[in-house]
Amino acid sequence: MPLAKRLVQRGYTVVWAISGDANEPASVWREPLTALGVRFVDVDQHAPFPRGASPEVMSAGMLVALYRRIVARAIDVSAGAADAIRAAVDGAPIVAGVYDYFAVWAYVAMRRLGIANLDVVVSAFPSILDRMPPLYVDDPYYQRELSGLRAAGFGSFDELPRAGLLPRDPGLRVLNFSSPRLCTDAPPYVHVLGVQTDALPHTDDLSAAPAEHQALAHRLKAARDAGAPVLLLSMGTVVTRMFARMSPAHVAFLKRLYTTLAASALRAGAVVVASTCDSSAADFGVDEAALGPAARDRVIAMPFVPQPFLFAHGLVDAMLMHGGANTFHEAVVSGVPLLISPGFGDQESVALAAAKLGVGVAVESISIPALEGATPLDRVADGILPAMLAPGNPWKAAATSLAAHVKLENGLDAAEALLLAPR
Repeated sequence: MPLAKRLVQRGYTVVWAISGDANEPASVWREPLTALGVRFVDVDQHAPFPRGASPEVMSAGMLVALYRRIVARAIDVSAGAADAIRAAVDGAPIVAGVYDYFAVWAYVAMRRLGIANLDVVVSAFPSILDRMPPLYVDDPYYQRELSGLRAAGFGSFDELPRAGLLPRDPGLRVLNFSSPRLCTDAPPYVHVLGVQTDALPHTDDLSAAPAEHQALAHRLKAARDAGAPVLLLSMGTVVTRMFARMSPAHVAFLKRLYTTLAASALRAGAVVVASTCDSSAADFGVDEAALGPAARDRVIAMPFVPQPFLFAHGLVDAMLMHGGANTFHEAVVSGVPLLISPGFGDQESVALAAAKLGVGVAVESISIPALEGATPLDRVADGILPAMLAPGNPWKAAATSLAAHVKLENGLDAAEALLLAPR
């Protein structure tokens, strides 16, 4: 989105086409994207994806079903999407085409349009592209849909795509908005551009924030002024909802994470802010019934926590997270030490990077039981978290030093130069 906004400001016409499903229809993005000045294309209106939730697709495990959906969507959606994009372009010369990591349909649609300069943005840690377990390789449904893409002839599908997602197209460049300091093991075909510092937290006028955000900021500032550090617990919307669908054991693990670390933080004199997404404080064990009277005044549970806002105002001393790339970069730029219990995909790489850089600790994970160097939760609660919340700790020193270097980068500048340069 920041890249699209910048290109619009430069005078370019930006067409943004998006395909959704029942869980998140494309229409929910109309308002925020059109606010950027782009020409918004709701692909759902032109080429719905009827097989998205079909029993045939969803009969496999969650990850295999994801790969089935990705290739099936490319077959079902790409032709209609190409027509809709062509209409939105309205005859203007096309400088470049950019699509998202998971949007194989967009790659096929743009190849149908004959766009020569085509790139893919991998908004995650790209080291997984050559390491992701090939759960999909032997799946007959995935192979059948891939054969259909190959037969259609729009794109490069003679070889198995990287990580099941990225066509091995020699004309395709892979772009990544991370820092070379954070992502040291990217494959050679990936352009690591630098963090999008323009898009990351900055100190806004507090009075311009919503009233509830102002109240939260004032409460946390008062606590920190009185000597109480702040722990933020946020396992992310995607992981929280995914775990709720997977099994009672995954739900119980999330509750154990929150309750154990909240109790540890309270013993260390901290204030705890907990993001509960669609659940209640009781569901996550961050209420008075689970934590005792100390939770009454020192635990703040809310469905949505404005974490970039809190980061920008220096109101978070440590954070539990799932390893999502966006939150990781926001925390790094803000110098926040991290506890990371990864849920899936690139999040394992994020946890390992944080530990290697000294800015965080990899915590045990129910979905990645063999996580390298993972610290048991009880050990984190008994010693690591209290130390991380104390003044002058090594994680804070490392995070502050790393933030100073990463803030000097600007991936938007690098991306703009790369996209607009003649090939």
